[in-house]
Amino acid sequence: MYVDRDCCSPHGQSQVRAMFAEWRELQVRLDIWHFMRRFAAGVTTEAHQLYGVFMARLSRCIFELDPADVAALRLAKQGQLLAQGVGPVSEKALDQMITRRELALHCRKRTRGAEETARRIKALVDEMDSEKGRDTLGVPLVDHERIQQVWKDQQRHITCIQDPEGFSLYLKTGTLKKGGVDLCCYRCARGSTSLESFHLHLNRFIPGTSASDAHFQAYLLEGLMRWNQDRMEEAVRGSCELRIYSSAEREAMERLSRKILKRPLDERYQPPGAYTGKND
Repeated sequence: MYVDRDCCSPHGQSQVRAMFAEWRELQVRLDIWHFMRRFAAGVTTEAHQLYGVFMARLSRCIFELDPADVAALRLAKQGQLLAQGVGPVSEKALDQMITRRELALHCRKRTRGAEETARRIKALVDEMDSEKGRDTLGVPLVDHERIQQVWKDQQRHITCIQDPEGFSLYLKTGTLKKGGVDLCCYRCARGSTSLESFHLHLNRFIPGTSASDAHFQAYLLEGLMRWNQDRMEEAVRGSCELRIYSSAEREAMERLSRKILKRPLDERYQPPGAYTGKND
């Protein structure tokens, strides 16, 4: 479970773990985006010339890309350039042509481990808290006292942002051919991004601004049901172009498809179980 606070406690069990005490195998992790945002409290201004550089390097202190995925993406990009008549380019120039979207889609990331992450972040903070952390006008990026206090407070959370061992955080959603190379497409389950997306959709569940209390609850429950069904489909079976939320309508469409087209409309569809008359 990813949270934005209460991931751990210096005085024993965290509030989140205590709340879900019956889930004995639950692992609580701190969302890395929220962890990085805490370091922003130590900068003098987010408009500083080096702020973007600092946050990008902070991300690299935490994550490393899967070498095999990166090699496959480089090979695909090289194939695209050759198809366009562009000669071989250096590895550095090739990396500059790869977009952040391509990296997120085709390359899996993993955390570096607690010790390596702590060492890299400490080195980055010390560097930015020196003369190297000043812009062309001599304005420092970080406030010395604040950034050192932030680092002191966040050191205990380094273990909270590490990926859980023995658990895959990526789901393969398909393949895409680029430059003659078949690249895997991935969707990541790390962090609270899906929850933030849920907050956006939650506002769209309720049409208009004048729904009665009964209609408000009906719209909300319908939206939650559809959201959970979509997430289950994507997590277990992969994305599906067919969006039907009525089991009766879907069953009817499947019967018509098998009768007229002689094939199922959706190979993954499972008809509802027959009612047995038992209440248990």
